[in-house]
Amino acid sequence: MYDNLQDNCDMWTQLACELCKDDYGEVWYWGGNRVVKYRKNFIERWVPSFDKVSPSFKPDVIFARGGFPQYDGILSRLKGFKIYYGAGRRHVPQSRFKKYSLILADSPQQLAEIQRQFPKIKSSLFIKPAAENIFRPQVSKKKYDVLFVGNESKDDKKGHRFGLSLIPDGVPAVCVGIVSKKLRSLFPMIHFTGWIPRKAIPLIYAQSKVALVCAAKVDSCPRVIPEALACDCPLLVLDSVRFWKERYITQESGVLSPKEEMRDRLTQMLAQADEFKPYEHYREYLSLLKSSDFIKSLCKM
Repeated sequence: MYDNLQDNCDMWTQLACELCKDDYGEVWYWGGNRVVKYRKNFIERWVPSFDKVSPSFKPDVIFARGGFPQYDGILSRLKGFKIYYGAGRRHVPQSRFKKYSLILADSPQQLAEIQRQFPKIKSSLFIKPAAENIFRPQVSKKKYDVLFVGNESKDDKKGHRFGLSLIPDGVPAVCVGIVSKKLRSLFPMIHFTGWIPRKAIPLIYAQSKVALVCAAKVDSCPRVIPEALACDCPLLVLDSVRFWKERYITQESGVLSPKEEMRDRLTQMLAQADEFKPYEHYREYLSLLKSSDFIKSLCKM
């Protein structure tokens, strides 16, 4: 929980605020009893449950993230343009309520499955931005050649090991996030930060030449992808990761690679790290403003 918008590192809250900048909006959570007025026209509201409550205003657009059954009642009671988004295995609406106006997907594969199951509902790929109040470029000397964000493959221990094994011996490297003691012992030359606050991560991006992304099995468009680009750190991404590849990875922002070529591509990227311009790409195509405008355009179609 946060008391002000500037400290709030949740991208979804920041995106909702951007969507509502010219109108009134609220972000709702269940399991509490709290109201935070971030702006005159934007409120975060916690309620004990969604069972018997409704907003005091009539929303034109309702954005449901995750498709949890706790949403079913209030979604059925409300009128308006209803948007669904779910990451990973939740990309298809999971609960009983399925009368959405729009379903958003992270990857073409997910979009194709959604279109097969819900051919009469509008669907689209989604631009997932970063929480730009936290994730933004910083000025720092380079301390590491390679950054691996361990939590981005938290459900895939093989993903951890594979990502760390790509880093050549003698190359300064850092791993951010929770990694098992056993796995850390296999890579004694890598600096492991353990868990750190999200607000501390942008400095490490600024200190790193290249970031690795190797998750795939559960997650989709891992948040490390937009966050790294927002911090001006180029990416080397395993090509099996599920996300909108053409939107995120270009000659400006990074490199996609098959598994068997990842180590060679990493060596090439390190030699050319200064030639990438990931923040320029992020600002032009992936920002909170771009994502907000993209969603608004879909609501008008």
